Amino acid sequence: MNTELFITSHKFKTLERTISTGPNGSLLFVACNSGIDFANSVKKEYEKMLKLTKSIYSEVPIIGTHESPVTNIFSDTETRPRLSAHVAGSDVFVFQSVHENLSGNSVNENIQQLLQVVRTIKAHRAQTITVLTPYSPYSRQDKPTFMKREAALASLFADQLKIAGADVYLTYHAHTIGLCGFYEPEIKFVALSGLYLFLKIFEKFKERRDVAVISTDAGGAKFAIRLSEILKITYAISSKFRRKKDDSNLIGIIGDLEDKKIAIITDDETVTGKSILNTVKSIYEDHGIKETYVAVSHLKVRKEYFDGFVEAFEKYGLKELHITDTIPQIPELLKLDFVKMHSITGIMASTINRLHFNRSITEYFIEENV
Repeated sequence: MNTELFITSHKFKTLERTISTGPNGSLLFVACNSGIDFANSVKKEYEKMLKLTKSIYSEVPIIGTHESPVTNIFSDTETRPRLSAHVAGSDVFVFQSVHENLSGNSVNENIQQLLQVVRTIKAHRAQTITVLTPYSPYSRQDKPTFMKREAALASLFADQLKIAGADVYLTYHAHTIGLCGFYEPEIKFVALSGLYLFLKIFEKFKERRDVAVISTDAGGAKFAIRLSEILKITYAISSKFRRKKDDSNLIGIIGDLEDKKIAIITDDETVTGKSILNTVKSIYEDHGIKETYVAVSHLKVRKEYFDGFVEAFEKYGLKELHITDTIPQIPELLKLDFVKMHSITGIMASTINRLHFNRSITEYFIEENV
């Protein structure tokens, strides 16, 4: 049996294509309106794998294209998903980019479209439904702010997926693995680790005594420490507080940065970039570190905030900013020489294959196996 793709000899016809059938049904991709580009990229990677392994299958069927989107929007702004093909008995993977900078849709609009598509697929008897959002919405609202009248809206999103009819939720580098408590046991929560990619990016710094990994706050400390342990370099943690919305003030850095020449700063996500940029400036001015590499899994920064990264590149030793394609980015930002885009579509394609055939996905989210 092929060790990379666990393809069976069974065949099932739909969308006039031959697709593989696993224990969860016949494989089918469905792209919500804001998830079309990401779905097509994952589809392309999956089909490369099929070709490399000389599979008898060549294509993954997909419902939802730019020419024929799943969801139509009426003049009164109500929306209606409509499936263009039979889905009963299928193992369906539903793609949606909830946070994105291109269409102008709000997060909530994209979530509502996603829920309606899931419910429509459920109503038409799909066997298994896996929802895939590269970034998990409301994940930073996993608990109320101390002494504030708030709710844990991350749990509301989980409840909505349950009601809509999802069976599995797949995402990348969740803000906290504690989110799984909102989903299981009703929905299987699969959060791939950003550590897998970061280790590949910074492998060149392994065992160097002049390099340190720095977390932008205490919340990301465990991730930074684990990265430093595998790379066998030291680590430090920035301490910060917020006075008001979108404002972050650096108190200091905890850790030994003496004789360090290079810093690696990691974060799961950023909206304004202030925590990262304050750290870059501090280690440059206060610790003499003139070379910094930043890696962010989810860059949610809009164009108006990006001048800070340009300033850090020009004045404070920022050499490279590594980001992923979990958030569709404004093309102008990607033209900057110091911005390095990494695609997670290959990891997602392989993960989908393993989920489709009920195989282990350990290597993509357990650091010890990286």
